[in-house]
Amino acid sequence: STYTQQTNIQIPLAGTWIGNYLAVTNETGTRTIPGLFGGSGNTAIPFSSTVKPKVSITNTHPTGTFQFGFNPVTGVVDVSNLLVDTLAGQTGTISTSMLLTYSTFRTVQPTSTFIGLTNVDVPVDSGSLTAATASQSGAAIGVATPNTDGTWAFAVTVPVTISVAGTALAQPFTNSSPAAMALTGTFSIVGSAIALTSQGTINETVPVPAPPPLVSAPFDLPTIIPAGQVAHLLISGTFADGSSTTVGSSSLVMNGVPAPIIGDINGDGVVTGADLGLLLAGWAQPGPTDLNNDGTTNGADLGLLLSHWS
Repeated sequence: STYTQQTNIQIPLAGTWIGNYLAVTNETGTRTIPGLFGGSGNTAIPFSSTVKPKVSITNTHPTGTFQFGFNPVTGVVDVSNLLVDTLAGQTGTISTSMLLTYSTFRTVQPTSTFIGLTNVDVPVDSGSLTAATASQSGAAIGVATPNTDGTWAFAVTVPVTISVAGTALAQPFTNSSPAAMALTGTFSIVGSAIALTSQGTINETVPVPAPPPLVSAPFDLPTIIPAGQVAHLLISGTFADGSSTTVGSSSLVMNGVPAPIIGDINGDGVVTGADLGLLLAGWAQPGPTDLNNDGTTNGADLGLLLSHWS
């Protein structure tokens, strides 16, 4: 199996930055001074921006589980309890840039001039991705049609929550967003084993609530004039609501045993009058006719059986 995902997040941030110079504890730190000439000390510089973390997972080999139900009479398939670790011990990356607007200022230690910018994209940080998962968040019902070679072609859309965690801008980073994973592929059933291959796609844009404010967070800004150095700043500001766009693709190969059909008490692959007769024979008793596992066979189990009638 392979998995590729790119999540682009955009969150507005406005505030100030100031050099990390402190007269007693960090005398070699950066100082910020507004304008091209004059001034002294260490002065906060106002800015506005859009912070743009990008999460990249490229050709990893995911692991996970799910249940795949299939009714050969109706052709209905269902996916449940899907949980995929899309990193599975491999490497993902977080890179961050900022779409910046600020007025001209200078720095000391290092000595550099930052000419005022308006909506210029500046790379500011690379981080680490420590976790990435896709977990099912709702029911997924699809259809399967027989192929001439004895296999079945299927299509089903699975609602999932895409979750990632790591560090960016030297801060812990988490993001969870809903998405729809469209799965298409083929499966075959031989005896008590099922083999399934599928291609999956995700393309989803969702809102992102504003994160907590930044207060004197370390922020390294690459120098421009001259280039090649880094100004060490402390950034404080307030975020606004943003957005997250996830685009992903997967190629999944799975093997397992067929998921049981609820109500198929005699195990013939369909829910019919034969199963109804067995349920009635087991009325008020525990055992295989207790479909909801509450300790006895009653009307609740009858309702479950009828809801899965073939």
